[in-house]
Amino acid sequence: MTTPFDEALKPINSMIGALAPKLRGALVEELVDEITRERLDAESRKALVLDNIVAEALRDAPMPSRVRASPRLARCAGTLPEAATTLACDVIAVAEAILNAPDLPDEIMLRVCAPDRQEHMQIIAKRQKVSALLARAIVEMGEAATVVTLVRNPGAQLTTDGFAEIVARHGADPTVRSMLTQRADCPADLATKFGAAVSRDVPSGDELLEQLQALAEERQIVPAMDLLMRCIGRDRDAGRKILERDDEKALGAICHIAGVDAETYEILVHAWRVTAGKPLTDVHKAPVRFRLMRPAEIDRVISRLPLARMRASEALPA
Repeated sequence: MTTPFDEALKPINSMIGALAPKLRGALVEELVDEITRERLDAESRKALVLDNIVAEALRDAPMPSRVRASPRLARCAGTLPEAATTLACDVIAVAEAILNAPDLPDEIMLRVCAPDRQEHMQIIAKRQKVSALLARAIVEMGEAATVVTLVRNPGAQLTTDGFAEIVARHGADPTVRSMLTQRADCPADLATKFGAAVSRDVPSGDELLEQLQALAEERQIVPAMDLLMRCIGRDRDAGRKILERDDEKALGAICHIAGVDAETYEILVHAWRVTAGKPLTDVHKAPVRFRLMRPAEIDRVISRLPLARMRASEALPA
């Protein structure tokens, strides 16, 4: 719906729209720099005008200009909500800096949440604090991998209704069930329903890290991989094939989902390479690569892993 304010700024926006892409990009960067320097009041008329102009100009600005503008605009997202929302809904390379801004208002993040923006919602789900309203939006629109990211975050405020919605939508996914039972605020009935088999057989938290480190010290990489695959509800044979094809990135994705930290991942990679007789020259870079793994990479690996299946030699759960 067009407002009188939008109508008044239409001639200016038309002039900006007529500029060549590079000039439009340069103008956007200059305006964002000025806004950052002045620290405008969000309610001031100047902030409202600039917010409208920058938001319109950003829609057609070249990608490099949008990428450069994003971290600057992240520092004043509350002052320029329309411009910040435009960038936050952009491709992930542009949106990431905005979505990680510490003081980004919930109103903007709620506008970003959508079924076709799973990577965006995964970044929001990892924020230090995720309000109950935001968490519910992610639960309602998120795919299983996005919901797992949310449930793993202790700063995410999940309500009883939120837990029920997760079970209704993704209760068949063993990774979701495993992560739910690891939350201290998980309702008792759900913890009892899903936690019996998981808590008996699959360690979590510090216990999991200690077991993995102990196995790595003894160069028992196959049992370590079997344990990881059991933690995320995937088939162990798939994990052994990952070892056979020497796929460290896949190991990183599995560790992310299982809740393993970067240091333990480095210990596992070190043991893996020693066992395989491979060089250790760049093992120290493993934690950095692990932390930089994108949610989309993790999702691609996990989605290809078959779910765990019962074997003849394994006892049925009580």
